[in-house]
Amino acid sequence: MSLLDEAIVLVKAAGYRVSKPKAKAKPNRKTKDRVGPTCVATFADGQTTKMSTYTSPENLDWDRGVRLSQAAWEARWRRRARFPGGGLSLLAPVPPTIIAMHFEWDGVVLARRSDSGGAS
Repeated sequence: MSLLDEAIVLVKAAGYRVSKPKAKAKPNRKTKDRVGPTCVATFADGQTTKMSTYTSPENLDWDRGVRLSQAAWEARWRRRARFPGGGLSLLAPVPPTIIAMHFEWDGVVLARRSDSGGAS
């Protein structure tokens, strides 16, 4: 008997497992690592933002899309508004009105909200 075999017998006799237990089956639910629909918003100043959202394609979250798009617009504004000395203005102006907005997934438009949609 080799030294390895003797060690395995000793470990098993002490009550330890030698092999890993089988992984438990994953529950049948959706994971949060999937990418949901993309919200595409066009602002009155001509800027267009595309933000991936974690929402179901059947029940699109328009309010979340608006908030994420406005945050992306503000982030772009901050990037352009840097001062030459390296300073940064933290007070971004109010984003312009969203004039068009739609959700798409893999290039297919799921739903569209036009200017009359009330997004601001």
